[in-house]
Amino acid sequence: MAGSSRQKISLLFHRTRLKSRYIFSILVGLALGFALSLASVPLMSICDSSLSIPFSSSSDFSLHNGSFSLRDKFDPFRILNRQARSIADITLVDYGSKDYEPRIHPIQSAAMKPNNTNSKSAQAAAATTARPPPAPKIVRPRYIADELGIREKVLVAVLTETNHLNTFALFLNQTLQEHVNHLLFFIDDVVQDFPKGLQVVAIHDKRVYLKPFYVLKYLAEKFIKAYDWFLLVPDNTFIRGFKLHEFLSHISINQDLYMGQAFDDIHAVYCYFGSGIILSGTVLRKIYDELDWCTKNAYSQDLTDNIGRCVLKTAKLPCTNTASNYQFNAFVDYRFEFDTDIDKLAKSATFNQSLTVHPVQDLETMLKLQKYFNEVEINEMTQEITKYEETIESLSCYAPEGCGNIPWPPGVPAPFKPPTRFDVLRWDYFNETHIYLKTDSEVVDRLKQIDYEDVHEVIDHSVQQLQKKYGTDLKFKHLRNGYRQFDPTRGTHYILDLILIDKSANEIVKRAELMRPLGLVEIVPMPFVTETTKLFLILPIHSDEQSVALRFLSHANKTLFEHETPDKFELLLTHIVYTKQEYSQTQKWFEPLRSEIKLIHQIRPKLTITYHTLLLPSTTIPHYSKPMYLLEFFQAKLRTNSLIFITNPYVDIDSDFASRCRLNIIENTQCFFPIAFYQYHPRIIARTHHLTDNSTIELHKFHGWFNSYAYDQIGLYMSDYLNLKKLISYHNITESSSNLYDLFIQLTDMHILRAPDQSLRVHYRPIQCDLTIQSSSIEYNRCLMQREKGLASRSQLAMIVIDNEPIKTKK
Repeated sequence: MAGSSRQKISLLFHRTRLKSRYIFSILVGLALGFALSLASVPLMSICDSSLSIPFSSSSDFSLHNGSFSLRDKFDPFRILNRQARSIADITLVDYGSKDYEPRIHPIQSAAMKPNNTNSKSAQAAAATTARPPPAPKIVRPRYIADELGIREKVLVAVLTETNHLNTFALFLNQTLQEHVNHLLFFIDDVVQDFPKGLQVVAIHDKRVYLKPFYVLKYLAEKFIKAYDWFLLVPDNTFIRGFKLHEFLSHISINQDLYMGQAFDDIHAVYCYFGSGIILSGTVLRKIYDELDWCTKNAYSQDLTDNIGRCVLKTAKLPCTNTASNYQFNAFVDYRFEFDTDIDKLAKSATFNQSLTVHPVQDLETMLKLQKYFNEVEINEMTQEITKYEETIESLSCYAPEGCGNIPWPPGVPAPFKPPTRFDVLRWDYFNETHIYLKTDSEVVDRLKQIDYEDVHEVIDHSVQQLQKKYGTDLKFKHLRNGYRQFDPTRGTHYILDLILIDKSANEIVKRAELMRPLGLVEIVPMPFVTETTKLFLILPIHSDEQSVALRFLSHANKTLFEHETPDKFELLLTHIVYTKQEYSQTQKWFEPLRSEIKLIHQIRPKLTITYHTLLLPSTTIPHYSKPMYLLEFFQAKLRTNSLIFITNPYVDIDSDFASRCRLNIIENTQCFFPIAFYQYHPRIIARTHHLTDNSTIELHKFHGWFNSYAYDQIGLYMSDYLNLKKLISYHNITESSSNLYDLFIQLTDMHILRAPDQSLRVHYRPIQCDLTIQSSSIEYNRCLMQREKGLASRSQLAMIVIDNEPIKTKK
């Protein structure tokens, strides 16, 4: 019994000891959690200013203003500045450097000072301090580039003279504007007549030695926040724009830079102005802050000394020709003669790497230098392409496909692989004059001028390459076969079978394979447009088209009118008449249309529809000239900034077309000539499909076709037509000789958007090519093509011929 009692006591003691261990562990965990929560309080207060530290106001004051600070004990941001602890950390990018160090800008609230003399104001101040201040409203810039501080690359400022605007200045503008972001020309006189495209700034001070400081002041006030680099140069200096852009693209913008080339002395601290001076935006800002000192101490007539002295005083920088391991090379020789010196200089690598050449005595030398350096850059690109091709071929062995399995030519994307048989890219067969099976409906067609030049350029290049390989004795005779395929992922692929003749007049067949790769894709800047612009839809209606107009209104009520508001849309019904008798009966003629519109207004009371009558001078006016008479008629009724779309009553317009029309028509920039889907003859369609004249048009190859020979659908701004009208009168062109599309192409440089649009579907109507349009051979041929192809498809016409063919009785 005693043993059993002792055993029970020891077991009870053991359980009690275990329970105390658990309790002790729980207490330790709670203590650690409480300590860590207290340690994280400063981090929370820094990350979020609205969170208050759980201390009294006196302790809070001592934390921020006393010698002792809680941040001294625990700095939550010291992890950003920690040292590397392993080899892996050393090889990574140092994100703790100044370039990557995050900058935190907390909201600063005004400190409230207590006033002992006024207890009420002190209490109010304490209450104000206890409440967190309201967060100020943050106004963000409209463009993300402004918020992030993204700037353009380089601005070039050229100091020129009035008599050089049409020579040196014009040449620099034409050769540099594609490679630099901004180009300005500074003169010391006000001129009104200077070449188009030049941005000229006049300096009203005849003192030449102060001219650079006026330029620097203008650049600092207008463009210092928009550009990284500024290049100052005289107008008699030749500049390689492509090389300049490539050079500045490799230089870090996070530095103060005063770059150029010293002249006459290798120990000179001033950059020679004639060879060009590159300033960073930070240096320009320092110059602007002390520009008064620079102008007062500009006592030399040499611009190099004045600019260099200013930079040395303000930015404490001497001239340098090296930055980021790239060197600024400039060729300066006052005795330079292109014809006599170029053969020797062409062998110099330093001259071939020059960014500028100074001085240039005449414009002819400028042109010769431009041609020479273009050839140098082409040779450099060719060598780089060859080197890249060799590198790609050598690295292809490490690819999964193995050596030699890269697509030809190297560096061009792989050919498109069609996922289905419907996506197979077509090959066009051609010879030197014709192309075969270009479309599904054409067998053979003559090569157009662009296609003709393209084919013969490819043939000439193939012959040149074959002559390099097999000798110049081979002469081209003719092209036997030619195949062309356009791949949207890589470019145009050619396969040519060429017939060549050797010395003995023997014919040799050689096959050449060529690729014209796609160039760099560029985004064309376009003006900003919205879908809120009001659209004026002009509907011309002839006297015999009253029923057709009723069908148009009925269909538009179901589609177009449903989504349009009065401030965005207006329909202009225009009755076309030719005699005064018709003109006097026009109100009576409109009565059926008014009745239909009253029914529409019961559903859509805010819809705006107006009635107009246009009296044409003659019945022999071609139909392609009538849109110009319409625009002339509405010129006094509409504003110059009115958005207009002209159509015909045979068309069915879907609801989404109006918005697309507003986006595709851009004032002073682009007109819209959509290609509508024209219906085939209903009786022919009804042979295989149940169809009536009033039914909707189904988008199907057996129901119609996209008529690219018609220009009845016209979208433009009234101001663009008025500008075209001035050009028509200036060139003394007869309005009835061409349609609006051809006139815009011939006389203006506006963009013309012309593409198939499935939202425009035109009902069938007979096409008559009468004598009124035979005066214009182009329009007459277009009319014949519409009459020929607009009846039905080939297969449908063939079925009619087969069905009507007489049955031959067997003998």
